[in-house]
Amino acid sequence: MQSKNIVFVINEYNNHGGAQRVASVLAEGFISDGHNVSILSINEQENVPSYFSSEISVKVLHPDGYRAPMPIELSSNIKSFKMRKVQKEVKRRMLLKKKREEVLRYFQHFGDEDVFVIVIQVYGMQWLQPLLYLPNIKIIGQSHESVEAAQSSKRFKRILSYYRQVSKFLLLTEKDRQFFENIGFLNTAVMHNPSPFRSYMEPEVLFANKRIVSSGRLIDDKGFDVLIEAFSKVASDLPDWTLHIYGDGPAEKHLLSLIEVWGLKDKVFLEGQTEDIQTELRNSSIFALSSKAEGLPMSLIEAQSCGLPCISTDCAPGIREIVEEYKNGLLAPVGDVHVIARHIKRLADNPELYVQYSKSAFDTSKKFDKEVIKEKWYEIFAELGGNSHVQ
Repeated sequence: MQSKNIVFVINEYNNHGGAQRVASVLAEGFISDGHNVSILSINEQENVPSYFSSEISVKVLHPDGYRAPMPIELSSNIKSFKMRKVQKEVKRRMLLKKKREEVLRYFQHFGDEDVFVIVIQVYGMQWLQPLLYLPNIKIIGQSHESVEAAQSSKRFKRILSYYRQVSKFLLLTEKDRQFFENIGFLNTAVMHNPSPFRSYMEPEVLFANKRIVSSGRLIDDKGFDVLIEAFSKVASDLPDWTLHIYGDGPAEKHLLSLIEVWGLKDKVFLEGQTEDIQTELRNSSIFALSSKAEGLPMSLIEAQSCGLPCISTDCAPGIREIVEEYKNGLLAPVGDVHVIARHIKRLADNPELYVQYSKSAFDTSKKFDKEVIKEKWYEIFAELGGNSHVQ
């Protein structure tokens, strides 16, 4: 069967977020099967490496770092003589028109061949509008967050405006898919995130590490302050256990202050960004996620793929797609320091229970295996008019 043309559209290809990680795992799988993969990135970070292979061609639409503001209605501002706002909006529209033409030229080099365009983040859709009318372009939109998280952001209006028109709109959970179907979307389906690795470790070996691990950008929404406080409640009861947080971000100084306040400088460690999270997981025992909102967190999927039981806040429908409470992990209400603390102590104090959860976590991770998820993508391509494999 013929190889396919696949283009990922992403806000910043070399950002180190979960969306980029998901896209890089998919891209690697598609390339290994002989497909042609490229990236259309709206922006880029300066001198930052990406998760993507260097063999993938990347076109950056705004290499100057331009960030498109939200549209402004013109007539009311003209009537109110707010000419600076009017000028900004006219400039935005002119630049958008110019860049849409650039995007059209980019896709013209595919000729009449089918192209599957995977829009990782809805922000990029504003530059793709002209592609909606080309018969050989199949646009697949994704949302990497829960409906609840999207609704509290500017992204929700864009989702309602743009993703209703695409060939397929993929959600992370059945609950989220049902929401959009109920408001009239006819193009929805569910697609889980793939884990980039899956490696079994003996539960007894993992438990002996006596190490709790967490990862993510150091920002308020990730709730690391809650996790640190929760650990402080049980640290004296678990003298051999430590907490390690991987990631960087603006909350670092605040978190370091908290660690000092709770007297945990020899127990809690901010490890910075890691290029090898798999090794860190294999050297740990429990994964903890304390976020206020998530979609289908890669961090939980990766932790289970190494056999780590997870303690997580119940912050989105996607959490329960991964963590089966009292089977492979434990859940806590968002922000509940005391419940998180009790969960940590329960797993750390019960080696037999830990072993059960660890084995179950690894079994659960099979549905997120990258080969399993890749086959589901090929089913979507076939549904939209493409072949599923290369001969």
